[in-house]
Amino acid sequence: MPEPIISTMAHLSLLNRRIVLTRPEDQSESIASQLKKAGATVLLVPTIKIIPAELLPEGKFRISSFYGYDFVIFPSANSVKYSFKQIVVDKHSAAKPYIVAIGKRTAEALAVIGFNADFIPGKFTSEELIKSLSKFEWKEKKVLIPIGNLSNGELADFVKSKGALADQVIVYETTPNDSIDETMKSEIRLGRFDMIIFYSPSQVKNFIDIFGSNVLKTKPIVVIGPTTKKAVERHGFEVAIVPGNSTTEDLMKSLFEYEKI
Repeated sequence: MPEPIISTMAHLSLLNRRIVLTRPEDQSESIASQLKKAGATVLLVPTIKIIPAELLPEGKFRISSFYGYDFVIFPSANSVKYSFKQIVVDKHSAAKPYIVAIGKRTAEALAVIGFNADFIPGKFTSEELIKSLSKFEWKEKKVLIPIGNLSNGELADFVKSKGALADQVIVYETTPNDSIDETMKSEIRLGRFDMIIFYSPSQVKNFIDIFGSNVLKTKPIVVIGPTTKKAVERHGFEVAIVPGNSTTEDLMKSLFEYEKI
């Protein structure tokens, strides 16, 4: 998909800002590109890494039975990526589950494989997500939900409460990244950055485990979503920016507005 066009004024607003990204490098391309176009220097400090989960036979069977479900809910692009390592894609199959993709990046990951999401909720907060899914009839429907090891299981709990037969399968794991570049570690420990962006509670926890909390005391903290905001606050810090939606476009708009203050 084409990246949003950044105006000349937007370029000036992040000029010479050193901004830390804490998500895995292969997931940082879009936001890193936009930050650089806006004049920022991007410091890639991935505090987590994503690896495939070891699936037990039952989990393999459930994922490989993709076409036998009424609904499949993909909570993230990673859930798509690691599910389809187990699924034999049959684009000519007459039967296909109704696919729910949480977020535009998840829908884009599906499109790469050749599937269109049937439904993409407009909001990604827990409350709004559950509200948007409430319009479907779940009773006695077979639902597959591929997740990561840190998922709270909220989606499965919701559809089960509505009478669905939900199979939740852990297809990937989020683990601490122990191979951050030493030069980059030194830059962070010396506080040579202006702002930091967290996309998940695990990134917050692992960053503090690696670098301690002192380096964050005077830095504006940016988060994607209320769950990550709560994680930052639990560590005793205030959050400077929370975009309205968990998209690169909304994040960039929020950064530009913040710089105008």
